[in-house]
Amino acid sequence: MTTDERRQREAVRAHAHLRRYVLPNERVIVATRHHWALLLEPIATTAAAFLLIGTIVMSTPVDVRSTVGWLWVAWFVVAGRLAWKWLEWRYEWFVATDKRLLLLYGLVVHKVAMMPMKKVTDMGYSRSPTGQVLGYGRFDMESAGQDQALRTIKYVPRPDSTYRTLCDTLFTPGGPRLDDDDDLGAGPTRPPDGAPGAPTVVPGRETSEGPRPTTQPIAVPPSSPAPRPPEAQPSAGAHPVSWKPTGASYDHPRSDGATVPDPFL
Repeated sequence: MTTDERRQREAVRAHAHLRRYVLPNERVIVATRHHWALLLEPIATTAAAFLLIGTIVMSTPVDVRSTVGWLWVAWFVVAGRLAWKWLEWRYEWFVATDKRLLLLYGLVVHKVAMMPMKKVTDMGYSRSPTGQVLGYGRFDMESAGQDQALRTIKYVPRPDSTYRTLCDTLFTPGGPRLDDDDDLGAGPTRPPDGAPGAPTVVPGRETSEGPRPTTQPIAVPPSSPAPRPPEAQPSAGAHPVSWKPTGASYDHPRSDGATVPDPFL
């Protein structure tokens, strides 16, 4: 296990809300919060409001400062917004495992956006000038039927190393990514035609079938004349009758005028 993977696993162990959603058999690849640059806007807004209200209060006459002092209530509202943004930043996490991508967000209503690794078809990576200076980037995930919450992930810290890690997991041959039309529940596939154990291909047929059973030739003895039945014996004085097998023509007995032979059946 590398140092980076060990750090990611320790981050999951240290936060209870991450342990709720990461499965025990998953290998954590990336587990990080958004870059602190996400708080630049509320920090700048709070500082600007402080300077503006302080300037107004200090420039007013002393006798009316108590009235102008109510402007500090507006500043506390802005400062409360900064505190809320900071709490949201502390709770939001981007987690990537060897099976799926997770985005945890929502301070009051906890939400989890999930995308299987095999559904990601492409991933864009960009860094603005400010991101190059401060050290954050933006990832754009492309997938059919993608979750809108995971379509764009902004303010990713250590973007270069994170990008390499995700690409190594997503697009490595033999990795977890599968095509959408893969049938995971199918049984063993039939070997291709021509391979050992493959079905025999009969010319003239559209599909190949299994080999037909082979029969051994059966020896047939030569045919012999069937025995003559007793009732077919000619009477005395009649002309002899030659017996022929079934299906052949027979010579009927003829009378010599003196005796009449028995009927021939």
